[in-house]
Amino acid sequence: APVAGGMSTVGRMDGAFFVSRTELLSWANAILDMSLIKVEQCANGAVYCQIIDACHPGAVQMKKVNWQARDEHQCLPNYKVLQQAFDKVGIQRHIDVDKLVRGKYQDNLEMLQWIKTYFD
Repeated sequence: APVAGGMSTVGRMDGAFFVSRTELLSWANAILDMSLIKVEQCANGAVYCQIIDACHPGAVQMKKVNWQARDEHQCLPNYKVLQQAFDKVGIQRHIDVDKLVRGKYQDNLEMLQWIKTYFD
């Protein structure tokens, strides 16, 4: 299990930041039993919540996560749940919600890379 707060200092030169999009999606699909085909599908925050919940069972209020969230205003509560989970388990990572909810590839790729490093 990861050391609480230990991954907050992971820099861009860390190994995970060289993990390809395809590898990241395969990894996320394998641990979550999903069929994501694009990194941008993580933009609503639900996938990030699920992965952190896999690391810290019970830390994420999964019943509050809206998997159907599409618009920014629907996604924001998912990130609130994620931030609460981060706080609960001592993850010191700023979540750039404004960028992530826009569904931009690069922002979500970096978040997924970071979260994989944390998971590993």
